[in-house]
Amino acid sequence: MSARPATHAGTWYSSMASTLDSELTKFISEASSTTPSKNARVLVGPHAGYAYCGSTLAESYSVWDTSTVKNVFIFSPSHYVYFKGARISRYQFYETPLGTIPVNHELIEKLIEENPRDIKYMSSDVDDEEHGIEMHMPMFHKFTEKLPQGVPKIIPILISSSDRNFEKRIASIIAKYLPNKEFSFIVSSDFCHWGSRFDYTMYTPDDSASRLKKLYPQDNHTNLTVPIYKSIEYLDKKAMKVAATGSYDMWKEYIERTGNTICGQKPISIIIAALEKYNEESLKKENALGFNWIGYSQSSKVTRTNDSSVSYASGFVVVD
Repeated sequence: MSARPATHAGTWYSSMASTLDSELTKFISEASSTTPSKNARVLVGPHAGYAYCGSTLAESYSVWDTSTVKNVFIFSPSHYVYFKGARISRYQFYETPLGTIPVNHELIEKLIEENPRDIKYMSSDVDDEEHGIEMHMPMFHKFTEKLPQGVPKIIPILISSSDRNFEKRIASIIAKYLPNKEFSFIVSSDFCHWGSRFDYTMYTPDDSASRLKKLYPQDNHTNLTVPIYKSIEYLDKKAMKVAATGSYDMWKEYIERTGNTICGQKPISIIIAALEKYNEESLKKENALGFNWIGYSQSSKVTRTNDSSVSYASGFVVVD
């Protein structure tokens, strides 16, 4: 049976099981203020090196209601390869230094057969190179290895090019599984990638994120109303507030208006659209399902355009 190797072990996180387990235990203890929330079946968490985002990622998983979970859709943006449609792993298992995680290939084959226009297999080369899903796997294993029902099977999905029509079609597929409490849904996403190296240097002086301007290296950064790292936080916190509304249109408008470089904004779009679809079909229009946010952090405190940082956020949605 083929297994996807843990290609980023030893660089982005420890390849030694004992060391990795100790590090994860430490991150989880730092997230001790969060506890499982009943029916918290949708998570969003970062995928950077654990030295940067381990505690934030642990916050996401600490709130997860794993009591009934048997299958987990895991969405990640593509970082290196451009393609149209969704791509799903061919592997039977995902390896981690802590143990293997099974892939639900029976369901994957069904999804591809029923949706050949939008869902295809990804190559093993693409799967191995990508880190978005892999960076969740050790934490995933840590939180599920002792479940009575066993480690859940995953459905790893990579998203690259998308538009509203595609996102709505994938959302309609995902929405079918939302009522089933044996299913959970995870989005792997960092938040703002800021700095000249990311070609994103937008600045806002307040938390409305409505007055945006582009900063340039020659600008006098000492005259800014708030430091750049605070502006980045304003941008991200506004995104989080919009995602909390559960409105797909508001989320898309925010991304289009600000250009915030949230790398998983397309998978987040799909999940929000799926939640809207679930609301409509379950006649819960008055109670939109939106994200609850637990934590937020940045890799560094940016003060000049030549600096750079990546932001991380932890959140969840209760689906009952």
